[in-house]
Amino acid sequence: MAAEADQSEQQAARLRAFRVLTVAGLLLMIVSFFSPMWWVSLKAVNYPEETFPDGIRIHMHWTGVENGCEGEEREEVSDDFGLDCVEEMNTINHYIGMEPIEKGAVLEFAAAPYLFGAFAVMLVGMLFYSGPMWWALAVPAIVAPVVFVADFTFWLWWFGHNLKEWAAFTVKPFMPTVLGEGLVAQFSTYSYPHYGMLISAASAICLTLAVLIRRKHLQELQRP
Repeated sequence: MAAEADQSEQQAARLRAFRVLTVAGLLLMIVSFFSPMWWVSLKAVNYPEETFPDGIRIHMHWTGVENGCEGEEREEVSDDFGLDCVEEMNTINHYIGMEPIEKGAVLEFAAAPYLFGAFAVMLVGMLFYSGPMWWALAVPAIVAPVVFVADFTFWLWWFGHNLKEWAAFTVKPFMPTVLGEGLVAQFSTYSYPHYGMLISAASAICLTLAVLIRRKHLQELQRP
């Protein structure tokens, strides 16, 4: 009887751990959706640090690209006009024949809210469903950060290998830096994960542990 009680308590503990980790993974996934996932910055001598302390910086989100600049206001334009580094980067890229940033990942950005909504429903369903292929409900959310990096890499390749004839400066097709530092013409480039990627990775880890714990729990329930 004592052994059965201990086994029952272990099963209950695994079920609690599974539910806690699943909910934690779900909440972290939601937070990552509203967080910047990656940042890219260009630095050059003609963009002084006092105006562009972080260079020409943009932030990649699940739903689009946003301004990542913080600096002094442009008083010569207006009193409340801040720095727009998406526009600045588009201007720089135009000189080497690169398409505007808005041309990339249009479908992915539009689909992201619906996909994340579906992922959330699937994770809630996994809390209660234990039938065939139950673990598949967590797979999309688990692989989401990897898919983000893969899609980001593809679009960097596309931008760097589809240079247009309008370029003022001739540059051979190239692969922009995905992770780390690089050099394009006179610009130093920087590309690194933002805190949203860390949150997304934490979500994936929580959900992976939840799946493993649930699998162990279900196996024990099926033993005679």
